[in-house]
Amino acid sequence: MNPSKGSRGRPIVHTEPWAKITVVLLDRHVAYLDRLAIDIRLKHGKAISRAEIIRGLIEAAFQSGVDLSQADSIDTLVELLNTAPAKRKTAR
Repeated sequence: MNPSKGSRGRPIVHTEPWAKITVVLLDRHVAYLDRLAIDIRLKHGKAISRAEIIRGLIEAAFQSGVDLSQADSIDTLVELLNTAPAKRKTAR
């Protein structure tokens, strides 16, 4: 791990290489993330950060197998993800 990455803020819990980036979000997206974080904390008693939620959403898109390179806009990305058949976990 790069010492400068771990020198500030919360302890690092990532087990893979990572990069800190800045992303501009719309106010309604931030409000959604905050509401979701509150709902998760109320339901499960565990705090979750905006960043963890965003990583989870990205991971779900990654695992979906949907070819997002077909998208030419945010609207197309949303459409591709909304129309993708849901992967169901099967009992083994």
